[in-house]
Amino acid sequence: MVITFNPIFVCPFVRFAIRVPLLEGDRHGPRICYVPSLYLIESGCGSIIYEDRPNIRLQPGTLLFIQPGVSHTWEVDVDSPLTFRCVFFEWSYRLKTGVRIPNDLLCQSSKKSDDRLLDVQLDYGIPYSLVVDSISVWKGLFETVTSEFEAVSPDLSVLDHEDYPNSLAITGHFHLLLHQVYRLARRQSDITDPRITKLIASMERLAGGEYEDVEGWAEKLGLSRSHFHALFRTHTGFTPKWYWNRCRINKARNDLLSTNDTVTVIAERYGFSSVHAFTKLFQKMEGVAPTVFRRQYRLI
Repeated sequence: MVITFNPIFVCPFVRFAIRVPLLEGDRHGPRICYVPSLYLIESGCGSIIYEDRPNIRLQPGTLLFIQPGVSHTWEVDVDSPLTFRCVFFEWSYRLKTGVRIPNDLLCQSSKKSDDRLLDVQLDYGIPYSLVVDSISVWKGLFETVTSEFEAVSPDLSVLDHEDYPNSLAITGHFHLLLHQVYRLARRQSDITDPRITKLIASMERLAGGEYEDVEGWAEKLGLSRSHFHALFRTHTGFTPKWYWNRCRINKARNDLLSTNDTVTVIAERYGFSSVHAFTKLFQKMEGVAPTVFRRQYRLI
């Protein structure tokens, strides 16, 4: 049963956030989650199999929302692994005694579930499935949550009230993520303007260099400056300048983690006027300086 509550009581609280790789042909479930959960498929293909609703085909860019208590099974295609990022959260914090690790918020059988841990299903208008309009941008939104969670909880233990105020940054990043989920849901109820779709593809491919004159972009689309801004924000949820900078920072993130190039070289590669300008924007978007980010998260 889904219950609609007065929004005045809503203050989403992140329990844990993680990146999960699954192998070819993996099958996990049927299982239920005790709290709501949000997923982004980064790579690979598969399916979510439900007992009481149509199955969902998974591919890169699929955004999933799974209500607590809903029995589901993950199936990965046999020819490719699948990777996703997920956030387990509560619409409002509720004390859950005995919950210490992520698996404590999962149950492999609905018949054996612990009703004391199971949240009520609340309907706040998030669809069960969406397709994101830019994997790189949405990956960045999820990464800010998972990276901040790993910094606050390096042993990946589930967060609770005792983690306050260290959990504030995680909560803030997640609220921004939820905001974009709602905007995406509204946008996908309309038809996307093909001019904006083409421009987004170009921005992601060419992301480097200073922000171009917005009037130049508007002119190429045959639009006034104000109409271009409004149209772009309607279809993406972001301003053109923010989206351009997000694409540049995403590329810089990848270079910090996968190359030995200096911060100066990376800043120059993506058109920043100085290392200071690059560092300032990177810290604003990622919460840490480039050198700190590389030290904390690189794998090689």
